[in-house]
Amino acid sequence: MSGVRIKWFRDKNNFSQRDLADLLGVSVRSVARWEQNKCKPYPDEMKGITKITGITEAELLSDDDTECEPRRTVVDKISDEVDNLVSGQEMINESLNTNHKDLIKELQTRNEQLATIIDSYKVALDTSRQDLHQKRIRTIAIVITCILILVLIFGTWLYWRNHGFDGKVIEGTAEMGTPSYYQVDDGI
Repeated sequence: MSGVRIKWFRDKNNFSQRDLADLLGVSVRSVARWEQNKCKPYPDEMKGITKITGITEAELLSDDDTECEPRRTVVDKISDEVDNLVSGQEMINESLNTNHKDLIKELQTRNEQLATIIDSYKVALDTSRQDLHQKRIRTIAIVITCILILVLIFGTWLYWRNHGFDGKVIEGTAEMGTPSYYQVDDGI
């Protein structure tokens, strides 16, 4: 097989080895090996070459540059498969890396949202605690005020009961140091 003819066609059409490899679905290494006459393509690859180049199979095989081996070795096949696997793995890794970054960004965004919600609940809880504390203080102040008012009213009532509105002691009422009218006078 003449690798010279494949190279000539490729150069004539401004194809790179990568372009031709992509068209045929093979590795760049395979195209390079064909052009160097180190091996020949499989029959289905040969059909692809003839279809793309327009060169017949007989023309490809008729050249005197037939130093290539009759079949590709197992190592070459494995090498091509490894090349395909590596390129496939690189695409998968790139996709996973992109997805991984997107997932991390999404998780960070959700964590920030969750932190904001938790902070707002903390603020609301602190506000509720402060409101409750203030309500307790108001309630205690109201109760103490009511008790003081009752004591004041009772004291005023007691004073008026014993002294009247004019401030004079009413007879028969108890004054400090005098017996109460509830006490029995035994005539002493």
